[in-house]
Amino acid sequence: MTPIAIIQGTPTWVWVLLAFLLYRGIKAMQASTTPLWKLAIVPLIFAGMGIAHLVASPLAGWTAVAVWIVTLGVGIVGGVFLASQSRFIVDPIARTVMLPGSMLPMVLIAATFIAKFWLGFEMATVSYLPALTTYVAIDAAVSGIVAGIFAGRFLTYWKTMHALRASWA
Repeated sequence: MTPIAIIQGTPTWVWVLLAFLLYRGIKAMQASTTPLWKLAIVPLIFAGMGIAHLVASPLAGWTAVAVWIVTLGVGIVGGVFLASQSRFIVDPIARTVMLPGSMLPMVLIAATFIAKFWLGFEMATVSYLPALTTYVAIDAAVSGIVAGIFAGRFLTYWKTMHALRASWA
């Protein structure tokens, strides 16, 4: 199959999702102040995509679910670590977070999109069952780790904000 055929065969929603994710990645490269609730969007998208794939894939059994849960946990730990190393500022009154610009979200978005695009192609074209099962597990791992990293970062901001709000009460 040619690259042009692969691109033409890709559903429109995939390109719309890519455009949105790239937009979010570009915005994340610049320092900004953002309402806390908006920082939950990307982790929810990645978690939702991962869960939807686990539910929709006939090959996603308990192994893939376990891989997703474990890698989600690993990603959360990594996301908490990454966020705690950054110089973010929370405003508990306005409920906003000031974030320094970072390439990390764009790198994660691009790597995830490329990996999931490749995995989607492989799962759509490979008919060897053991290979398909392996691809489903790899897909679960990619989804889990990335959703976890974004979730861990969000949880760090949320926890910091609520700790400050509680200290003022």
